[in-house]
Amino acid sequence: MTVGRLIVATVVAALSGPATISCSRANARTGVDGDTLYIAVAAARNSPAYFHGVQLALNRLNAERPHDTRPFGMRMPFMGQTSEVAIAARFRDDPNVIGVVGHTGSAQTLEAAPVYGDLANNEKRAVVAVTPTATNPQVTRGSRWVFRVCPTDDDAARALARFAADSLHIQRVAIVYRNDLFGRGFSRTIAPELTRSRVAVSERDPYLAHITEYEAYAARIARSGAEAVVFAGGGVDAADFVRALHNESAHPIILGSDDVASILDGVKQAVPNVVPVKRRAKRPPPVAAAKDDRELFRGVRFAAFYDPSHPTDPDAKQFFRQYSREFGQAPTPQAALSYDAAMLIGRAVLAVGADRHRVRDWIASVGSAAPVVRGITGEIRFNGNGDAVAKPVLVGRIEP
Repeated sequence: MTVGRLIVATVVAALSGPATISCSRANARTGVDGDTLYIAVAAARNSPAYFHGVQLALNRLNAERPHDTRPFGMRMPFMGQTSEVAIAARFRDDPNVIGVVGHTGSAQTLEAAPVYGDLANNEKRAVVAVTPTATNPQVTRGSRWVFRVCPTDDDAARALARFAADSLHIQRVAIVYRNDLFGRGFSRTIAPELTRSRVAVSERDPYLAHITEYEAYAARIARSGAEAVVFAGGGVDAADFVRALHNESAHPIILGSDDVASILDGVKQAVPNVVPVKRRAKRPPPVAAAKDDRELFRGVRFAAFYDPSHPTDPDAKQFFRQYSREFGQAPTPQAALSYDAAMLIGRAVLAVGADRHRVRDWIASVGSAAPVVRGITGEIRFNGNGDAVAKPVLVGRIEP
């Protein structure tokens, strides 16, 4: 999820080889060091926020580590490498990699999970993977070596349903979902949650990314009188859908999953405008004929897992300042969650040493045998499945 010119959020629920960068105490530098312990990042090279977040974590870990311990560095996938299994295998087979931040999507993480667990060799070369943004509930079920620091789709769906009922007093919604692992799961969770909150679901429509034409959906929703649309899909798809609604003179409230925050991608942006979403918020007035897309998307709500506009403690404030200074923009949720994932791996190494099995076991014990880890995105404690429990879910609103 990218956030650009729209960071606005408030807590509404708390629910349950390769290219190398070696990071010094100050900044990242390119190089290879045989004494370095590497935290690998399994993310697309054109998604820099993940790498930026890990870089800041490595800078901090290297500044705080005892002088007689090995420094931390970053491993990255090869440019253009797209096979999740190949990326996972390369990281697993590199003895200097002590943990992996990633993968970033649910399907990719599920595909790579058996590789990280090294099931074929009885876990001999297994390495822990901590995903920052893979939200499908099944992600952590396939391997005891996979953990996540983000909430799940179920958490986000429950938060949006609660917000629709309690804050917006919505009585009738339509659901439009991407017809894939994520969209189907999100729809299956939020529909009964809305019903339990006495919000009627008028229809549930699947779509296919880059294929579906939204005009027919928009026309039917306009006739149905739905006050809101839950959109479980990507930001680009949501943008096309909102345009289709506008062409039908329909202006329901859009309640999106976390990726809908990227709806403004490609629209000329300026400095972020921060406006809090308040409880018992009034419904936004209908959008008049928009001068540009920014006005069309005003008031779109979305689930979010990090709010840079309100750092909650000194570490979060420091992270915000450093990220903004280093990269010239506010940190995104991907960056903050990647920072937390890398810090978790690094803290494990500092606590128990550079043995992969001990690192995995220490991470699994966080919140029980090991202390809770305070992250930028909230406190981290794991359940038996490797999920970070009670992470805050936020609802943001786009204000161009």
